Amino acid sequence: TASLCCLNECEPLMSEIESQVRAPTATAELLLGVVGNLSSDTVDAPRRLPSGLAQRLLAIAAKRGGQVPLHGRLFAEWLHFAFPHECPFPHAVEDAAVHTRDFWKGRQFAHNATEQEEARGGFAAPPEGA
Repeated sequence: TASLCCLNECEPLMSEIESQVRAPTATAELLLGVVGNLSSDTVDAPRRLPSGLAQRLLAIAAKRGGQVPLHGRLFAEWLHFAFPHECPFPHAVEDAAVHTRDFWKGRQFAHNATEQEEARGGFAAPPEGA
């Protein structure tokens, strides 16, 4: 049985941006024009983006030689604010080191394992029926 989960409604928006820009980066002015003319289920176009949102995109471009990387974290964050219901906020990627035993060895924890948990290597028992 296959199940569908969590369609990313931001993908069609990004596809439209990519098809209009046709480059990995763009000026803030170009992106403001493109995004201002994009519609979604919750946003009607054309629209004038709030000045704070426009200023944020201009600031991103200013720090990157006048160009905004389309596939960068800052543009993804900005796009979330332009389309809050369609584009998820990009969460920071964890440092891969947190998944290693050496990273956690010797660190102090607030949780004190019970004797039964310690016998299982410090993990709580799985719920019954699992």
